[in-house]
Amino acid sequence: MKKTGKCPKCGSEHILVFENKDKKGKSSTADFEVIGPLGKTIYTSRYVCCDCGYTERYFDDASLEKLKKKYSKFRG
Repeated sequence: MKKTGKCPKCGSEHILVFENKDKKGKSSTADFEVIGPLGKTIYTSRYVCCDCGYTERYFDDASLEKLKKKYSKFRG
């Protein structure tokens, strides 16, 4: 959905996007995860199909870097 603008489940183009930043560019607490014992906050954006309800979440680039540092084991 993020790249195509279409729902992969039903093909709809009626997609809502909930960004992880507010109007002033500050991080929003609407969609986030807390990782580790120190409670680092990482933010996500959500893409929701208005026709079938299918949802995808994406971490922003800064959050992906935090995840890579915290969890060194990954496939690929």
